[in-house]
Amino acid sequence: MESDASLQPGFVQSLFRLDGKVALILGGRGALAEAMAATLADLGCDVALASRHAEECAGVAKRLQERFERRAMGLRCDSSREEEIEQAIAKVTADWGALDILINNAGASWWGLPQDIPASGWKKVVDVNLTGTFLACRHAARHMIPRGSGVMINIASVGAFLSYTPDVGQVVPYTTTKAAIVHLTQDLAAQWARHGIRVNAIAPGSVRTGMTETLQDAVREQLLSRILLRRFAEPEDLAGVVAMLASNAGSFITGQTILVDGGQSIG
Repeated sequence: MESDASLQPGFVQSLFRLDGKVALILGGRGALAEAMAATLADLGCDVALASRHAEECAGVAKRLQERFERRAMGLRCDSSREEEIEQAIAKVTADWGALDILINNAGASWWGLPQDIPASGWKKVVDVNLTGTFLACRHAARHMIPRGSGVMINIASVGAFLSYTPDVGQVVPYTTTKAAIVHLTQDLAAQWARHGIRVNAIAPGSVRTGMTETLQDAVREQLLSRILLRRFAEPEDLAGVVAMLASNAGSFITGQTILVDGGQSIG
């Protein structure tokens, strides 16, 4: 029997290519955002990064341009403010003519025992992590639906699947909103599949950057003991999953949350 005509040398590599695509990463500062942006740029995608720290996003964009020779821009966007989300998406679509890929990476946390968390702290986390993610998806969908295609990737967390004792984590608003993102991802995937839009989430484990670096040594050791691979994730550990979900390599995947946690969720 002859093999399928499409199964020719190079067919797998071609599935991952993103030439001519345009992406926006909200929460575009920091090592994790830069690793995801570099992944997309390396595959041929133009990338805009937006956060409250526009100058840091501009720095990442400059490095992308120099290393990958792709268009890149840094923007200001506070993901708790709908008008700024809308402005960022409008800027990308106006300048580059499309928005093919949206990554929601903006995140906030509040440390404290639940009985001591002020309503303002709870609201801050919900506004950024959950409401901001929904609003970004909603505004992006308004551009993607008429085109009949699009990809959205929401960044959840292994914390969506874990509950911590007080000595390990006092982050109830964070884990609650990340769990809600898992379900929001499923709901949006069900609503928009008929428009050719795929919506998935990535749930990273404890990454050796950001909040993990601020923890006390004893807490870090407890977290590490629950990771089967006995190390914290590096930002580039997300590259393969981002590449798959953003490209045609993941063309039949929607509504899923993929754990990239070294076995932390079962450790």
